[in-house]
Amino acid sequence: MMLVQFRSRKYLQRIVWTLIVFIVAILCVFASTLYWKMKQSTMHIQMEANRKVFAQVKYNVEYMDEILKNLMMSLYFDNEVIPILYSKTFSYGDIAIKLAKLDKVADSSTYLHSIILYNYYTDTYLSTNRKFQDNLHGEIERFELQLGNQANVQKMKLVPMKITADTSNAIDFFSYMMYDERAEQSKQSKLILNVKPEWIFNNIKVINSLAYDKSSSVLLMDGSGVLYTNDNREADFLPERIAERIKESRAELETFTYGRGSHRSIVTVMSLGEYNWKAIGIQSYDYAFKEVNGIRNMLMAVTILFLVLSAVIAFIISTRLYRPVDSMVRQVRGTLPHEMKSAGQKDEWSYLAASYASMADKADLAERHHLRNRKIVENFHFRSMLSRGTELTEEEFRSWLTEHRLPLDAAGPFMIGVCKIDRFERQMLQASASEQRIYKFALGNIAEELLSRHGKPVWIEMGDNQYVFLCSLPSLTLAGDLIKETIRELQQVIQTYYHLSTTFSLARPFGSCTGMADAYQEALQLIQYRMLLGSAALITTELVRAEDRHENLHHADHIERQMTEHLRLGNSQELKGDIDHYFEYASRLTYSQFMNAVLHMTVTVTKTISEMNEHRLRPLDIDIRAFHQEVLKQETAEEMKLLFCSLAEQLADQDHPAELEKADMLARTMKDMIAENSMDPDFSLNAMAQLLKMSSAYIGRQFKQSTGMTVTEYMNEYRLERALELLETKDITINEVMELSGYRSQSYFFKLFKSKYGTSPKNYRLHKVMTPDKY
Repeated sequence: MMLVQFRSRKYLQRIVWTLIVFIVAILCVFASTLYWKMKQSTMHIQMEANRKVFAQVKYNVEYMDEILKNLMMSLYFDNEVIPILYSKTFSYGDIAIKLAKLDKVADSSTYLHSIILYNYYTDTYLSTNRKFQDNLHGEIERFELQLGNQANVQKMKLVPMKITADTSNAIDFFSYMMYDERAEQSKQSKLILNVKPEWIFNNIKVINSLAYDKSSSVLLMDGSGVLYTNDNREADFLPERIAERIKESRAELETFTYGRGSHRSIVTVMSLGEYNWKAIGIQSYDYAFKEVNGIRNMLMAVTILFLVLSAVIAFIISTRLYRPVDSMVRQVRGTLPHEMKSAGQKDEWSYLAASYASMADKADLAERHHLRNRKIVENFHFRSMLSRGTELTEEEFRSWLTEHRLPLDAAGPFMIGVCKIDRFERQMLQASASEQRIYKFALGNIAEELLSRHGKPVWIEMGDNQYVFLCSLPSLTLAGDLIKETIRELQQVIQTYYHLSTTFSLARPFGSCTGMADAYQEALQLIQYRMLLGSAALITTELVRAEDRHENLHHADHIERQMTEHLRLGNSQELKGDIDHYFEYASRLTYSQFMNAVLHMTVTVTKTISEMNEHRLRPLDIDIRAFHQEVLKQETAEEMKLLFCSLAEQLADQDHPAELEKADMLARTMKDMIAENSMDPDFSLNAMAQLLKMSSAYIGRQFKQSTGMTVTEYMNEYRLERALELLETKDITINEVMELSGYRSQSYFFKLFKSKYGTSPKNYRLHKVMTPDKY
C-alpha cells in the first residue's frame, strides 16, 4: 500500500530522487577528487623518490669521472709514459720498468680493468691486460673495429667496449681515452683507461634491490641509445616507441606511463649529465599505487554504505517537505469538477499549476464576459440616446452616465465624431481574431487618451466598421482647432504603430444632450464623403460644403456618350481620358449624387459591353456582374477610377475586332473545307490556299492564331476522329477505314492512331467488341 502511494505521488518521487542524486553527486565528486588527489600525491612522492635514487647514480658517475680524469692527467703527462706514446722507436727492455709501474697502478685500483697505450708511430699496443697484449683471440682488431665504428670518439669520455666472445656480458669495459687534439683521433697516440663495468652495474643493482620491488627494474642508456640492465645485459623488452621516446628526451627528469591493465608501468627518466647517459626506472603501476587502490576500494565501500543511509534520510526529509504540497492537492481536488480531480500522468505541481490556470482562465473568462455584457448594454443605451433625439432629457442622460460610470459632463457642451478604418476588408477581416481585438482596443484606448487632453471622451464601437466618440468640452470656443489637431495626431499614431489608415468626421459642437442625435446624423453624413475626399481624411462641415455641390446632368450625359463611343471603337486611351474627366466632374457632387452618377456610368458601361458581345464572333472575356460588385466594394472615388481604368486596359488587351473576326472567319471556312475534303489524301494546306487564292503561309498563320493549332494538326485530329467513328459504327475493313479517313499509307495511319489512342485500330475494334463499356 505504501509503495502504491509512493508511486502515485510523483512530486514526492522527484524530491526523493533529487536529494539522492544530489547526495550521490556530492559523494562521487568528493571521492573522485580525493582519489585523484591521492594519485597525484603518490605520483609526486614516487617521482621525488626516483629523483633522489637517480641523483645518487648521477653522483657516482660524476665521482668516477672525476677520479678517472685525475688519474688520466697524471699518467698522460708522466715523463715515463710520454716516450712510450710518442717515441718512433723503442725496445721492450727500455720500457719494462715503466710497464710494471702501470701494472701496479691497474692492480691497485678496484675499478680499473686495464691500461692501454697505443703508439701511432710504431703502431704498437701495450696493455696491462695480458690477453689483450698477446692478442690471442683478435682482441686488438675488435677494439680497433669498435673505435672505427664510433666516429670522433670524444676524449676523456667513457665509451662501452665489447671485445670478447663472451655472451654473458653486454660490455667488457668502459674505455676512457686521451689523445692530442691537433690531429684526428685515428692518427694519434692514445692513453686508454679501461674501467670495469661492475662499478656502475653493481651500484644500479644495489639501488634497484633497495628502492624497487622485484617486478621493477633500473636500466642504463648510453649515448647511442643502447639500453643495459643491472646485470650487464642489453635490455630488449621495452617497446621500440618507448625506447625512442627515452632516447629523444631532453628533460632533466621526466615521468610517464605506458601499457594497459596489469601490464601498465611507470617510466622515470633522468639525465646523468656526463656522456649523454640516462638512468631509467621501470616500475609496476599496480605496485606503485597499491596503497592508493586500497584506499579507493575503502572509499567505494564507504560511499555505498553512505548512499544507503542517505536514501533513507532523503525519504524522511522528502516526506516532511511533501506534506504542504499533499495538503494543497487534497484541497484542490475537493473543489474541482470530477474530470479534473485525477492528476493522471502529471506530478502534483503540474496538476496544481494546471488547476490554478484553469480556475484563473474561468475567472478571466467570467470577468471578460461580464465586461462584454456591460459594454453591450452601454452601447445599446448609447444607440438609444442617439436615436431619441430631442426626447432625451438631461436627467436621463445624467442617470445613464452615472449608471455606467462614464466621465462625461452632463451639462455639456459636447462634440461627436465618427471613425472608420480604411480598406476594412483587407486590413481587418483578413486579420486573426486576436489581431482584430488588439486593433480595436488600441484604437479606442489611444483615442480616449489623446482626446482627454481637451475634454472627457467616451469611445463606443457601433459595429460594421463604425466607431463613435462623444466628448464633453470645457467650452464651445475650445472645440475647433484643438480637437482637429488631436484627431490628426491620433491618425498618425495609429498609422505608425499599427499600419492602419483611419478616416474621421467631426460634427459641429452642440450645447446640450438634446442635440446629440442631430450631431450624430451630421457626422454620419460627413463620413460618407470619404468616398470623395479619400482615405485618412478628417472631414468637417467646412471641408465638405455640401451646399456648393450641384449636379450638371447635361455635362454627365455628354461624357457618358463619349465613353460609349470610345468603348465601341476600342479606343482605350480616349476611354481612359473620358474616365478621368467623368470622375473629375463627379468629385464636385454631393455623396448621393456621386453614387448615383457612378452607378449610372457602371450600368451604361456594362450594358455597352453586353451589346458588343452579342455581335462579336469572339465575346469580350469580362465578368460584368463581378465588375458591378467590385465597384460597390470600393471605398473612395480614386479606387473606383482605378477600377474603371483597369477595365479599359483589359478591353485594350482583348479588343482587336477587325483582325480577330477576320481570322475567325477564315479559320471557320478552312474547317468547313477540311470537313468536306477530309477523305482526299491529297487535300492539304496548299490546296486550300489555291481555292482561297491566298498564300499558304498567310492562311496557316491566321488558322494557328484563331485555333491554336496548325492546319496539319487539325486535319489529323479530324481524320482520326473520323476513323474512330468508322471503327465503332461501320462493319468495314481497316484498310477501308483508312481510305475513308483520307490516309494512303497504312504505316503512317497506324502510327498516328496509336500515338493518339494508345493502341492500333485492330486492337481498338477488338477491345471495343469484347468490353464495350470501357470505351
